[in-house]
Amino acid sequence: MRASLRALLAALFSLGLLLAAGTAPAQADIVDKDTAPRPRFITYNVCGASSTCEDRVDTTAQTEWRKAVVHAIDYWETDLVMLQEVCYEQWNLLRDHLANRSGTKYDTVWGAALPSAAGCARWDPDPNDGVAPDLRFGLAIFAKGEPGTIDRTTRTVDFLPEPVTAENRILLCARTTVTGRSVRACNTHIDFRAANTKAQIRHVADLTRGFAAKGDPVVLAGDFNEVPKHDDLNPLYSHGTGSTGVFQEVDENDKDRFAGADCPQTADRCRSGEPTASTACSEHTTSDKKIDYIFLSDDWFTTVRGDAVACSGVADHHLLRGAAAWEK
Repeated sequence: MRASLRALLAALFSLGLLLAAGTAPAQADIVDKDTAPRPRFITYNVCGASSTCEDRVDTTAQTEWRKAVVHAIDYWETDLVMLQEVCYEQWNLLRDHLANRSGTKYDTVWGAALPSAAGCARWDPDPNDGVAPDLRFGLAIFAKGEPGTIDRTTRTVDFLPEPVTAENRILLCARTTVTGRSVRACNTHIDFRAANTKAQIRHVADLTRGFAAKGDPVVLAGDFNEVPKHDDLNPLYSHGTGSTGVFQEVDENDKDRFAGADCPQTADRCRSGEPTASTACSEHTTSDKKIDYIFLSDDWFTTVRGDAVACSGVADHHLLRGAAAWEK
């Protein structure tokens, strides 16, 4: 067995132990799966094509990756899952399993940001069949339920502005049923270049504010490549200095993360949260910071909860899970 594969399997085994024991949060606060409200959410940058993450050209390694992600979804009894940096064949791997297994099933939609990413070759389902794999790269949304849970007629893919020419970034949205209620689910991955980050977050905020204005409960999740208090996130947050948005965020009430004059311990919530990118997850990360989010429209959700799961070796981000109750 190759050394890289042995390392991957060891990491996946560790992830299974963490999740099964219910002790996965990366930091001090624990959001208990037995007491957390519903609906429940996951967002995860799964590093499908990056050279900084494990190669998975071996079928065994691909299957073990799928098992680890599915276990995380099932452990949290997740209603809505948002995945970023997903290769098309990687999405197929999850889609087919979650749609066809016995028991709880998930419906899904996909959106391509790039028509081809060389790193996606690692997800070739059969490298020896002489058929080139589909190398598209983008985002995926999974919703708990049978086929038709997600209304594909409402699926939209909006390409985000690029003041600085870079990799295409998109906002993928669709209306879906979540715990019996109709929700507009949106998933994105914002570029890290400063000018793009600002412009793209503002565009995402405009689009999702429009959905909320029409009366849709909105769940917006993804990798935003910016920390909570940064001005770039003002158009999303409904609270905090300079905020003009319509969203709360699942991990905004962890007082262990409150800091600064605008985040006193007496506050009920603050633009804050556990790191989702850390030196523990990737040697290419230089500092610990929160850059992944699950935003919920203020008018429709209450009692938010969230935490970042410990690093597993599956990806270079922490998986972020959240929960909330319906406001009305």
